[in-house]
Amino acid sequence: MSTLVDKIVQAIRDDIYSGSLTPGEPLKQVELANRYGVSPIPLREALQRLQVEGLVEYFAYRGAIVARTRKSEAADIADIRNALEILAFRIAMPNLDDDQLARLATLTAELESPQAADAAFFMVKIFDYYAVLLAKANRPLLLEMIQTNLKRAIRYYAEVVRQLEGAPMLGPSRHEYLEALRARDMARLETLVESRHAAYVKFIAEHFDD
Repeated sequence: MSTLVDKIVQAIRDDIYSGSLTPGEPLKQVELANRYGVSPIPLREALQRLQVEGLVEYFAYRGAIVARTRKSEAADIADIRNALEILAFRIAMPNLDDDQLARLATLTAELESPQAADAAFFMVKIFDYYAVLLAKANRPLLLEMIQTNLKRAIRYYAEVVRQLEGAPMLGPSRHEYLEALRARDMARLETLVESRHAAYVKFIAEHFDD
């Protein structure tokens, strides 16, 4: 069951993803308390949790700001996600059953739909995707590491979507991933993941600053 702090975290997170709160913007607690209709104590806890997620930065004598986007951080996050994703597919593939593949097909359609341009929607569906993928793998730590990485990655995803301005997402689609999973073709799947990763890293290099 969601607590008040959970709800504040989600509200601020959504505003960062949507661009309502922009990178480097000061997060003044009185203004935020009024904005979200909450008291300072749960708000402070929410900001601390968002700091752990990499969405908020704290500075002595200045307080909190929305974390700034950085090319080097985006590239690091993408490299780590690429390695974790390939590992997850490699571990999950031998034991995938028809029910998992059917659920992955549904999630793939949602992740490739126009709705996925909304970062909050994408975050829910991509979390579900990896949970289904690894459901029979008995690798809870791997799933936790993927989720931790995703929490840092989503704001960069949101910025990429904004800059693409309605153009198709970068690299191969997850529909191609699904076909490789169905065929139990790990070599093909790894090539697709690496290709998508390369396209994303190239975009970061060309459109983000440090």
